[in-house]
Amino acid sequence: MNGLIDFINRNYIEGIINDTSYNHFDMITYVIILFAGVYAVLKIFNKLRIKVDEEFVIATVPYIFMGSVFRVIEDADLLKPPIKYFFITPLIYFVIFAICFGILLLTRYLEKLGKIKNHIKTYALAGVAISLAGVAILIYFSSYNWNLNILVYSLVPAIILTELIKRISPAVGMTYLRSRMYSFAIFSFLLDSFTTYIGVDLLGYTNKHPFSSFLTSIFGTGAILIPLSLILALVIIMLLEKDSRDDKDKGEKYILALTLIVLGFSMGARNLLAMALAV
Repeated sequence: MNGLIDFINRNYIEGIINDTSYNHFDMITYVIILFAGVYAVLKIFNKLRIKVDEEFVIATVPYIFMGSVFRVIEDADLLKPPIKYFFITPLIYFVIFAICFGILLLTRYLEKLGKIKNHIKTYALAGVAISLAGVAILIYFSSYNWNLNILVYSLVPAIILTELIKRISPAVGMTYLRSRMYSFAIFSFLLDSFTTYIGVDLLGYTNKHPFSSFLTSIFGTGAILIPLSLILALVIIMLLEKDSRDDKDKGEKYILALTLIVLGFSMGARNLLAMALAV
């Protein structure tokens, strides 16, 4: 029994408390929890008759950004134990989901009462407002030793490549890549890979993810993550679109596409904010 407790402390608890790099045990566990959570959320949404479509996915993006903002607030040591532990992976995902789901239910209720006209728009605006409040906190407590060049070196190329893929997608029989949802998924993965490359290779940041660190060590540069992440995103999107063609219930496709955006954008936005504000 003591051995099991020591194993859990060493591979899970200490990583959260000390905010250290992930190991193979906690990474695999978190992936399992992620997909189990996605399945559970889809079941809950179906039971509550919450429509999951492209509009819902896009409206949820501000909450993903909110999670990144809160994570950088923790990185900046603006939170103290034990509160700070709730803003470190994996606990932060539960916190953000609770906020997101709570606001979604509230806006649906207000729409039924006739207080608001469109609960999805209000839901999205609430996420934007909380995210901007978090950014304001970061700016207020920052050292103002900002590195805004990171916006040019990572954000701009990610946007340009995403737009290029949208334009050539019909020529390769993948017109669906022009949808807002898939375009943002591609952008998210590109932003994550560009910021990881710049942060690790050029600015001396540490990559906490063992798999991407392994690839970087093999090729000698984090730049390899850019084409690999793009290929991975395109393959997953292609499989999602293929599997959903004969499926009358499209909710699974959209919730998986949202998961794809969460995986890319949460890390990319966090990297971008942390480096831009010199956290």
